[in-house]
Amino acid sequence: MRQFVHLTSQTDYSLRLLMLLGMVAPNKMTISQVANILKLKRNHLTKIVHHLAKHDILHTSRGKSGGISLSEVAPDKTITELIRISEPNFALVECLDRKKCACEFAGYCELTALFTSARTAFFDVLSDKTLGDIIRSKKQSSPLLNKRIVAESM
Repeated sequence: MRQFVHLTSQTDYSLRLLMLLGMVAPNKMTISQVANILKLKRNHLTKIVHHLAKHDILHTSRGKSGGISLSEVAPDKTITELIRISEPNFALVECLDRKKCACEFAGYCELTALFTSARTAFFDVLSDKTLGDIIRSKKQSSPLLNKRIVAESM
């Protein structure tokens, strides 16, 4: 079976959640509303919201007027910073995680340096854009989607 390096579903869903909340800002949304729109399981989404709130990316509040919203600093975070919150160990291959590496070639293989450079280039590209940049472009390109989401967030 062939495996590909990819972001985890937690990171993918975190980024989708942040874009959605950015599109409805400054309004709040409930986890149920987000789960419905993004077609995610409520329990999984709750864990993601908790994790992002712990890192001051989201504000959460309970009660009748409660919900989730972006923190003031969230739009200024680069996509790299947001990914690193969900993917603290982004080892493309085993040898990039020295603690878990069992490769016979570790320490003298040129692939380690090559994959390290590739990972650095990946994050360098994502460091050029902030969440705010992505939200602004999404709002401009999806006016109908934005109206539907805003209506559901109220």
